Amino acid sequence: MEKIGAICYNECVVARCFCFYMCANLCRILGYVFIVSLLVGCTVAPVAEEEMVGGGFSPESVTESFFEDLQRALRDPNLQQEEARSFWAERLAGYFAPAERDTQRVALRRALASFASGLRQLADDETAIFELRGLQPTEKVADDGERALVRLPSASISLTLVRTTERGSFVFYEQTIGLSQVIGRSDSTVPLVKIDGRWYLTEG
Repeated sequence: MEKIGAICYNECVVARCFCFYMCANLCRILGYVFIVSLLVGCTVAPVAEEEMVGGGFSPESVTESFFEDLQRALRDPNLQQEEARSFWAERLAGYFAPAERDTQRVALRRALASFASGLRQLADDETAIFELRGLQPTEKVADDGERALVRLPSASISLTLVRTTERGSFVFYEQTIGLSQVIGRSDSTVPLVKIDGRWYLTEG
């Protein structure tokens, strides 16, 4: 049985990939992640009337849903707008234990703002493609009825930068980081706590 510890949530996680891009002297990036044309592919725009999430009935489902929503947030084409960032910060914070949500909301809002700022550094002919990979399967490695640990053994965050010219499109930068670098836990586990019958992400 593994010891259930704390998650060290990095509020600058989303900006990190754009930092990697700067180091490569290409322009600036997930510098998170969570990065995106805003990400090529299907996007999910927030709906103001949508009911806010709040925990879940199993540690695995809460963990998967959080990272799936994080990816949706980073793919939102309206993320440059403060209203959209506030929506996603509120939604993502809802996965955390009630007592931790205010802190997480602030951290998430800052991270999303840093991410959006990084995207503005891209040239008109550049596109950022962001992916959270390997979210399944999840492994519940500890559960004492009140606290649990969920591991995403294959999870990683990938950023690809594409430039489009008259000759076509080509990749000019790629970066992949493991989930452990994002959540601050070397074993890639996510801690959760059970409150009133529902599971929530927790810092500790």
